[in-house]
Amino acid sequence: MTTEHLERVRTGAAVAALVLAVLSRGDALVLAALLAVVAWRPAALAVVPALLASSWRWGSTSLEALAGAQAVLGPAGIVGPAVAATASWLAAAAILLSVPSHVGGMGRREAGAGAPNRLVGAAAAGAAAAAVVAGPAPGGDVWIRVAGTVVAAMLALGIAPLRRGHGRVSRTLDVAAVGAAAGALAAASRDAPAWAGTIDGQALGRGVALAVAAVAVVAVAGLTWAAMRQREA
Repeated sequence: MTTEHLERVRTGAAVAALVLAVLSRGDALVLAALLAVVAWRPAALAVVPALLASSWRWGSTSLEALAGAQAVLGPAGIVGPAVAATASWLAAAAILLSVPSHVGGMGRREAGAGAPNRLVGAAAAGAAAAAVVAGPAPGGDVWIRVAGTVVAAMLALGIAPLRRGHGRVSRTLDVAAVGAAAGALAAASRDAPAWAGTIDGQALGRGVALAVAAVAVVAVAGLTWAAMRQREA
């Protein structure tokens, strides 16, 4: 896969993750996979246990279920027990700490790589973080989710440049993300229900369908733009 193609895939994944997180449609496992593709670093797989912890706490990987539970009970970050609320904060931290600095291959800037679309990536990470810590659906305190998404996206925008040109800082952020994700999973396990039945097959299917559609739209748009530029040249 060329750098140009990789950029399109990662941009499409970022758009898909943003759609799933903002709309609370689909599955947390699909959202985790999309965020990992956006970051495109092995350490970014920390988002998987982070979102697993949130799903385990509420007993479902369905993003609709996560939002619905928070609409009834309140934002996950302030609803007890305290250890479970801490798990939600740690999961959100792991997502934000995993945000990438640029588009490229496996964490390094490659020759010919285009300018990073940090805004979309940060927005996707911010929306996902808000969904797990302050994500009520309509019927709940949606304003908390909106505020949480804005604040989290701004934090992601601030974290992303720290990775650029600073290998030690980037490694520190990766270690912190992995630690936060592990902490989230450990904390969630204290009061979580049995894992059996947590994976929602229907939500998984909807998530995959939405992700494929979003990536396809971005890919078509990218190819169209490239064709137009070639004609102008």
